[in-house]
Amino acid sequence: MGDRIPVLATIALTVAGLDLCAYMKSYLPLSDTELAMRFPQRVLRSNFVQTMSVRIGTTTVRFLEPANGIQFTGKDLSGKPWTVTADAMQGGGLYSADLDHNGTDDLIYASYTGGVGLAPPMHVLTLLFDAAGRPVPSEMDGYFEIDSRGVKDLVDLDGDGRADLIRQSFDDGYWITSLYEAKDGHWHLVHGAHAARRYPLYTRFTNRSNRVPTTPGPGRSPIEDDLSNAVESAEPVRIEHMKWANVQQPENLVLELSDGRRWEEIAWYSSAGVVLDAPDRRVAATLGAPEEAKQLLETIERRRLPVRVSGNRRNRPGTGTNERAPFSPEMVWAEDAGTSNVR
Repeated sequence: MGDRIPVLATIALTVAGLDLCAYMKSYLPLSDTELAMRFPQRVLRSNFVQTMSVRIGTTTVRFLEPANGIQFTGKDLSGKPWTVTADAMQGGGLYSADLDHNGTDDLIYASYTGGVGLAPPMHVLTLLFDAAGRPVPSEMDGYFEIDSRGVKDLVDLDGDGRADLIRQSFDDGYWITSLYEAKDGHWHLVHGAHAARRYPLYTRFTNRSNRVPTTPGPGRSPIEDDLSNAVESAEPVRIEHMKWANVQQPENLVLELSDGRRWEEIAWYSSAGVVLDAPDRRVAATLGAPEEAKQLLETIERRRLPVRVSGNRRNRPGTGTNERAPFSPEMVWAEDAGTSNVR
């Protein structure tokens, strides 16, 4: 059978994920009317697993064996190749939609993790295509759900034709409801007013259904993840030193940046992305595809390419009085004025 997932195991993971998501949704402070504002998606494969491949236009989607990876390959509007590689998890659904309303259909792969307890049961990997026809990847973990119409957490709350992605997380006794908006090929974390709400939203954990938004009480400081991939406008930095780790084990990748920041990526999630953008091609990988991600990072470090970062996953400091939380971005984007030298 190799890495093929037995049908009964897949069904069991799906049922467990649905039960968990139903519980988490009992803390979601959005009305049923808001949740019904689904963003329209085209179902490419409702059950996309390791034995399948599909071609959409110039894009090919296939699984890598035996690494349990998924790879997207295609050509941009100038005919230049691009590649995105990520972890395939436990299989899921493949969809398309014009998420950022720029006239080009984007790709969505929602996959199961097999997580139990509070572990998020799904990852949503999206490829939003920019004005050059090149993909901007993003992967988020969360309590997402899929049905016959696609990802249920993709909505359009303000009716502007751009997708909003609802994500829940838990910290310091509160459920945090975050909202991401697709715009100009990227996911932007919403802070403040959007449609009828202000984000982020908080609901107190009460061990029973509680969808009433509240303000964290005194002494409480729930921290919101920032999984956006809208690259910051600050001056680019360089990777001074990389300490690679086995990201499939409880070891964290550490990067020392030229501005003094220390990037420590939590291996548990493996959703952070690395992009090497060059005139001849764009190559990207998430840490869920460790060999591909390592090759990209080694190239970026060796050639001292300028990088920009975005996002910052919640990462609390240690207990030492002088310790501070490591910086944990979700995207490292390198620009190469020459050629990528990565195939």
